[in-house]
Formats: sequence, C-alpha cells, structure tokens
Amino acid sequence: MQWMIYTCLGLVFCTFLMAFYACRRVSINEKALGSLDWETLADLTGQVAALKRSVQKTNSRMNGMTSSDPMAILNELPKLQAVQQMNGSVKKGG
Repeated sequence: MQWMIYTCLGLVFCTFLMAFYACRRVSINEKALGSLDWETLADLTGQVAALKRSVQKTNSRMNGMTSSDPMAILNELPKLQAVQQMNGSVKKGG
C-alpha cells in the first residue's frame, strides 16, 4: 500500500515540474512578443507574401512551366507531340 502513496507522490511531483515548465515557456514567449505591434505584423505578412510569390515563380521556372519567350514554347510543341506519339504506339499488357 505504501508503494501506491510513493507512486502518487512521484506523479504529483512530475506534474508540478511540467506545470512549472509550461508557465516558464509562456512567460518567455510573452517577453519575446511584447514588442510586436500591428504595424510590424502587417509588414511581416507582406514580406512573407512577397517571398512566397518569389519562390513560386522560381519553382515554376525550374519546372519549365514558365518561359520568357512564348515562341520558344510553341517551337518545342512538335517535339513533345512526337515523343507522346512514340510512347503511345508501345503496346502494353497482354
């Protein structure tokens, strides 16, 4: 019966430590965010949006979806169609 008491005391102590740790993290976050105002938040939101557009543009260029010359895309179209026709003529299955 005594082991149950010691087990409960150990659990209470662990719970106390976790609660203390949570309170400490909240106070650290409040100190860090104390200087943040709405103007700074709006500025950060705008910067994130600009960065997102830049990354999307770079990613689409890397994938070849965007070209600076539309005529280059039209010139490559027959090559792509020929490759698709070659792949379509291969018999698959039994």
